[in-house]
Amino acid sequence: MEPDNKNTLPPLPAVLTYQPEHQQVVKQHWNVTFARQKKMTPMAKRIMALVIDQIRDDDFELRPHYQFKISDLASKSDLSTQTLYNYVEAALRELARVTWEFQKPRSKDSKNPKDYEWYVRNLLDTTKDERVGYQDGIVTVLLNPQLAPYFIQIAHYSKFQVESYMHLRSWYSMRFFEILSAFRDKGEWFVSIDEYRQLMDCWEQKDIYDRVKKDKKGNPVMKYPSTKDLITYTVTEPIEELKDTNLAFDYEPIYEQGGGRRGRPRIIALNFKLLHPQTDELPSEWQNHPKTAHAIEGMRRFKVSDRNLRLYAKDIGSTRILQLLREWQIKEASDKRIDDRAKYCNAVFIREGKAAQAREYKLYNKEVSERVIRPVNDR
Repeated sequence: MEPDNKNTLPPLPAVLTYQPEHQQVVKQHWNVTFARQKKMTPMAKRIMALVIDQIRDDDFELRPHYQFKISDLASKSDLSTQTLYNYVEAALRELARVTWEFQKPRSKDSKNPKDYEWYVRNLLDTTKDERVGYQDGIVTVLLNPQLAPYFIQIAHYSKFQVESYMHLRSWYSMRFFEILSAFRDKGEWFVSIDEYRQLMDCWEQKDIYDRVKKDKKGNPVMKYPSTKDLITYTVTEPIEELKDTNLAFDYEPIYEQGGGRRGRPRIIALNFKLLHPQTDELPSEWQNHPKTAHAIEGMRRFKVSDRNLRLYAKDIGSTRILQLLREWQIKEASDKRIDDRAKYCNAVFIREGKAAQAREYKLYNKEVSERVIRPVNDR
């Protein structure tokens, strides 16, 4: 009997089907950076970084597939060839199991689970004739096109340099690198212990049926239940690995005040301080882009400081900035002129910026409240 050619899949590419252009910068959607990510291998993280850093600002859709040479990973490790291939194979298998879960309220401010929409999507697309895998030293990855809004033309993101990221050996170090990159302009990251646990996958532990495990007293089982252990096992290695990067940091525990507790007060939050915070200089791409350059020039005429522009302009957005400029120009032409531009305009700009950040935070917490990224078969 002759083979059914209709069911014969094309082989994986043995050569690059396009020439990858690595931007050396990963732009990661804000909601992905601050998702409750499940711990995965550093090799899986590196593979995703080499995929995402090929996405350009002017891309309007995902490529049918992304490729790179395994040798791009070899330069970041001291593994033997066979071990490297084994790690890559395991990492691709791991990424193929990763799902993104979304939970959205169907009505405003609803807290009833029945009023929520829940759904799940795979990170990679394994349904096409083109396949996720490797052949002859070429890795091929297909991203799920339904997740394109989290990769293409993203407006709110954190970005980090690929070179330093690829050398990190710990998942915790990689998470710190991603998160602290979002706070380079502010110079510090203040986070409650509960939120920190969730970001570092040290939250409630679950069984194979995704049910929260309980101890004998009926309390949820946490990874590293002792806050001291939590800090030791999640912070020590990142401090060491990031010390020679522009994201070197130190931290300060924040203790509970009052409350009538006996003994040493408990740690309720952590304040991570960058040792090399970003300067007040505006990014060159802002100053060179026609649309943003016009907005920056106008804001400077009204004495808005570069520091405040850097802190809040991206959150406010160019449309609202231009509206503010028009409002101030009208005010200047009326009998209610602005007496002190620096004082008045900076105060308004800061208020607008914080309001925009609050809206984004509300959206982050309510509109996409579960944002879990996890390998579903990895338990």
